[in-house]
Amino acid sequence: MPILMNRIYETASEGRSAALGPLEFVACSRCGFTWNLAFDPSLIVYDEEYENDQTYSPSFREHMRARACDVVESIPANRAVVYLEVGCGQGRFIEEVVRIAGVRMQSAEGFDPAWRGADGTGPAGSRIHRVYFNKGTASRLKSGPNVVVTRHTIEHVPDPINFLRAIREALGRDSTARLWVETPCVEWILKNRAMQDFFYEHCSLFTAGSLAFALEKAGFATPRVRHVFGGQYLWAEAVAAESVRMSDPVASAYEPLDFVRREFIRRWRNEISNAGDEGRVALWGAGAKGVSFSLLADPEQKIIDHVVDVNPAKQGKYLPVSGTLVVSPAESALRKTKTVFVMNSNYMDEITATAREVGLNARLVPIE
Repeated sequence: MPILMNRIYETASEGRSAALGPLEFVACSRCGFTWNLAFDPSLIVYDEEYENDQTYSPSFREHMRARACDVVESIPANRAVVYLEVGCGQGRFIEEVVRIAGVRMQSAEGFDPAWRGADGTGPAGSRIHRVYFNKGTASRLKSGPNVVVTRHTIEHVPDPINFLRAIREALGRDSTARLWVETPCVEWILKNRAMQDFFYEHCSLFTAGSLAFALEKAGFATPRVRHVFGGQYLWAEAVAAESVRMSDPVASAYEPLDFVRREFIRRWRNEISNAGDEGRVALWGAGAKGVSFSLLADPEQKIIDHVVDVNPAKQGKYLPVSGTLVVSPAESALRKTKTVFVMNSNYMDEITATAREVGLNARLVPIE
């Protein structure tokens, strides 16, 4: 698979030349943690060409708004919010937290090497630092935070407990900051046999139990983990503590994926092929799911004509490895697309509405 699923390319040939890495996922039967044994962190570079902004989707914005409310409401109403985000991207979630906190927001800071703005500046009066967050870079903080968020970052880290420990150590021994973590749920992936959800860059995948266990091992007490976004994501809350009482890990047992993967590929190659006989075929969603699905279902890139995405930064660009063109919904309508395979059924209602608005009279098929 491509080592970076959300890297965008200016030409099809550049996309087809994207670097590849092997997937060799294994799971711990003692706690359920799942990881890519073949992952090589030296291959990964997150820079300004990494594009993963999902906020053009109303459904995702609503999800993000709900999570931002959770964060602000976790701080007592009579206290100011001193906010830190680790792996903040382009600061979209920071903006939402600042908006909801209002006059309670004392300061908001983020850390991410992929930040495209000037170092130390950020949206909504925040400060974003173009570096990784650790004990060495924590000196950049203006104030000690009382709430820390890391969303869709820990799954990219090959040593997640040390990642969490680095956050805990950087906060200082006496900190009682509240930590929030959002990450994909491997139980949802396996239950739904969503083979398109295994990515090279997602080298660490968690069950609810293994995420709670990791938080405790890293020095965060009383973790509470729940499922959000239709069960696809885990949303965990814990508190920095000087000493933590460890719970026993929750055992997990999974069926081998060889058969599941073969059946997934057989089914969707047949679906794609049959759709191709009827007319032009597209995917909806140029994120990681779309990249993965395009390679599993159409490995010779002979049937899928293009990928639709509402993110303008991706339109006119090309997917890694397949070199498939990304277009707007309106452009897909102009191409008289007959069948669109939808990468995430959470977005079906808004995709149906958007297709109707632009005159895209295609059959919409959710991948589920």
